[in-house]
Amino acid sequence: MRIAAFLCLAATASLAQQASPSPVTAEQARNIVPRAELSGLTDAQRGVFVAVATEVFNYAGCQDTLARCLAAAQQDPHAVRMAALVRQLSSEGVPASSIVQLVESYYASFAASERAPVNAENCPTLGKGPVTLIEFSDYQCPHCAAALAPLEHLVEQDRKGQARLCSKYFPFAQHPRARVAAACAEYARSKGKFWELNALLFANQEALEDENLKAYAKQVGLDGEDMLKQVYAGKFDAQVEKNRREGMVAGVESTPTIFVDGRRNVLPLRPWYLTFTVDDEQQWRKEKGWAFAAAPQGRAKSN
Repeated sequence: MRIAAFLCLAATASLAQQASPSPVTAEQARNIVPRAELSGLTDAQRGVFVAVATEVFNYAGCQDTLARCLAAAQQDPHAVRMAALVRQLSSEGVPASSIVQLVESYYASFAASERAPVNAENCPTLGKGPVTLIEFSDYQCPHCAAALAPLEHLVEQDRKGQARLCSKYFPFAQHPRARVAAACAEYARSKGKFWELNALLFANQEALEDENLKAYAKQVGLDGEDMLKQVYAGKFDAQVEKNRREGMVAGVESTPTIFVDGRRNVLPLRPWYLTFTVDDEQQWRKEKGWAFAAAPQGRAKSN
């Protein structure tokens, strides 16, 4: 994403000389950013928040830095939502320069020109809703296994009825059993058992030999012998390869890579951030996009 990289460069250079922002008391913060909700932060974390807010440009509405858009006289609701994201990252100990890079990349990704041409059809889907998350994953990728629970929780509980998850295969050549596992998952999909086998494959990604795969198939009520017979006959190769090539066209280089209505997810794959980005996507739709005005140092762009 060239735009995001450009945005981040100026911000990083500006904050490079302020590696450790000065602590800020609760009273000082109320004077600087009165509309920001910073309860629960330490003085050091508030210092990081203020450093970011005075550097980063508000992405919509009030056309100024986030700090100025959080002044008492301002009413821009976007600034408050952006402040919530900066606050969450600050509370987790993320450095100020990294937060600026992340939030600018995040908001730049909403532009139509930044969205990837990914197809949400003909894939195993969990949940229902107007927002679609497409995940490209590899069955021997530990980060993919870790992402499964929060993604399922998002579409089945936290944002039930608002978001759905579409799973796609992206096996890497250096993972010798990933492609076979993907073909087995596709077999399970043909039998209406994708999500059950998908969970077992990720839970046992260090044991994906043929005998293991047959055992997992049996656990979910499938015929393991028939599954491997069809897998090794190449019946599901075309679908697995189709997913992989689609991911390559979309710029997937690592897994898990997730697209939210075509927008590459750059936030952590944890519940708070997942619900935040789904809510933002719905707000973006409701407002039919956000207008970006010129920012100081040329760091913002037009949508």
